[in-house]
Amino acid sequence: MEQDFFMNDRFIVLKILYENQVTIGENQFTPVTQEELANLAQFSKAKVNKLLNELMDGGYVIMFNGIKGRYQITKRGYDALKKHMWKFSMKGMQKWQNNN
Repeated sequence: MEQDFFMNDRFIVLKILYENQVTIGENQFTPVTQEELANLAQFSKAKVNKLLNELMDGGYVIMFNGIKGRYQITKRGYDALKKHMWKFSMKGMQKWQNNN
């Protein structure tokens, strides 16, 4: 179930990728190493590697032009962000906790 897939650290990684995107021409991607992503998320590099692989396997993120350290959020990833972002606001998190 997608909701369960994103009520954890995967969503944090996806959100960080979203918040750190750059636009070059018509392309949007996040130029970040796994080590930088680990520092931003306060996770180990091994954990970030695992989470990124899960996001890529699920079709939420791809490597931009096949280049390591450049990640692009897919349409499925943007849809998940729109659907779940409210849960990570203070009000949304309280509402979600009260309903579960």
